[in-house]
Amino acid sequence: MSLVIAGAAFMMSAALAFPDGAPWGAANPATEQHCASCHFGSDAVYQSPALRIEGMPSTISAGKSYPLTIVFDDPQMATAGFQLIVHAVNGQGGRLSSTDPNTEFLGAAIRSIATQKSGPGAYWNVEWQAPPEWQSAIRFYLAATAANDDGSPFGDTVHYRSYQLTVEPAN
Repeated sequence: MSLVIAGAAFMMSAALAFPDGAPWGAANPATEQHCASCHFGSDAVYQSPALRIEGMPSTISAGKSYPLTIVFDDPQMATAGFQLIVHAVNGQGGRLSSTDPNTEFLGAAIRSIATQKSGPGAYWNVEWQAPPEWQSAIRFYLAATAANDDGSPFGDTVHYRSYQLTVEPAN
């Protein structure tokens, strides 16, 4: 009987561990508290073809804003959530923002704070403002969870994708 109670307590605590969204930085699968450390059921999908950022610039202008759309197409999901972080070694990753009330952002990070019911897929519109200066590549870490909407951490699949923008040398 105590094993059943302990198992139920674990399921409830895992499902309710982050009711306001994943911890900042969880989109990077190399961190200790990444998305797949709380969502179980399937192996994480790395460089997932079901997850993409539309509108990624091929070259960056310092301080310029870029509208981006996060697109997530996993036919198994009932609900979805995401997190995006932008990192630049030797500098800051700029700023992310959105007018969607179901997201929150903090500097170069943005996440959903409410799951999105999926139709044929899920998408989120965000804006990235490039940093005023940087000296190295800028990496985007994106994660999205295809959840089964049962309120538990089981039966979910986490998808990861990363992008890297390199600094063009000055002429």
